[in-house]
Amino acid sequence: MQKSLLSRPYINVTPLVDVVLVLLIIFMVLLPKMAEQIPVSLPRVFNPDPKAKLSYEPISVKITVDGHYYVKDKPYSSLDTLISHLKSVRQKTPSRRLILKADSSLTFGKIRPLLDKAQFLGFKGIGFAVGQKHKKGEK
Repeated sequence: MQKSLLSRPYINVTPLVDVVLVLLIIFMVLLPKMAEQIPVSLPRVFNPDPKAKLSYEPISVKITVDGHYYVKDKPYSSLDTLISHLKSVRQKTPSRRLILKADSSLTFGKIRPLLDKAQFLGFKGIGFAVGQKHKKGEK
């Protein structure tokens, strides 16, 4: 006696695929945020410059809310040690730019000493990293 194919039990994998796709999307969105070691809340910009392109990768200096300095996740204990590192980098590649990622809660007075010393070293292209666009009145 032959059994029909319709009476066999089967597993519906559609719900499993749906759950896996939702998890994949969640991890794709959250993973870049989790990969950043030193959290810095950047100020936001309303009109970014779409034509800004750089020939060399700039040196990225982060200043956290508590005033610590980082270059590529490497901490620097004081402004003088950071400046000595920037001086050696500047001697190796004089055309590199400096990108400053300072926490949005810092006042300009806390950032100004780094800007002064970096300009004295010869960094002409010092830029500020900002977050995503926002509308006027948003924080």
